[in-house]
Amino acid sequence: MNKIVLIIILFSIFIGISAQPIKLPQKQEHIFSNLEDEYKLVSYFLNSEQKRYFKTLNIEHKWHYLSTFWKVQDIDPTTDHNEFQQEIIVRIEYSNKHFSHFKNGWETDMGKTYIRYGEPFEILEFTNTGKYVRFALREYQIWKYRISIFQTFLFIDPQQHRDFRLVFSDGDVQYGSWEEWKKYLGTDFDAKHLQ
Repeated sequence: MNKIVLIIILFSIFIGISAQPIKLPQKQEHIFSNLEDEYKLVSYFLNSEQKRYFKTLNIEHKWHYLSTFWKVQDIDPTTDHNEFQQEIIVRIEYSNKHFSHFKNGWETDMGKTYIRYGEPFEILEFTNTGKYVRFALREYQIWKYRISIFQTFLFIDPQQHRDFRLVFSDGDVQYGSWEEWKKYLGTDFDAKHLQ
């Protein structure tokens, strides 16, 4: 009987904790207080040369580099807050709420894409047919960006855990595509959906 009461109490505490809004551990001028997390987030916006350069810096200079990144991205430096950084915080919170499964949503493939580009212009959702595919009956989504950029991302849920993986990207050199990515979609996949 005591074990059941303890389980109910712990479950109630867990439910109460998970219902609270997510508080990001911020450091002044940064989103995360942890250098590794802060760099991981900023790396979504860096090219390979910038990433290589960052790795050559000592810890103090790494923090300075990340601070400079946020300052450069600030849409209106005359205000007291950084509008770009505030928008990224909103996107992180959205990603954590909607894409978290085995890790924080901001670290997932969908989260990275959402943080970098924001809300897609269009999302198409499908389930493959199971004919001649590596994973039978798997869900996949196509995210299209068509306003300020022209890019397409295809995510598939290979384990049926709602942990979607990016298998195809068009228009973004930073995100590659899996080899033979079409084999995960079945023979009836219509490539016109990617247009």
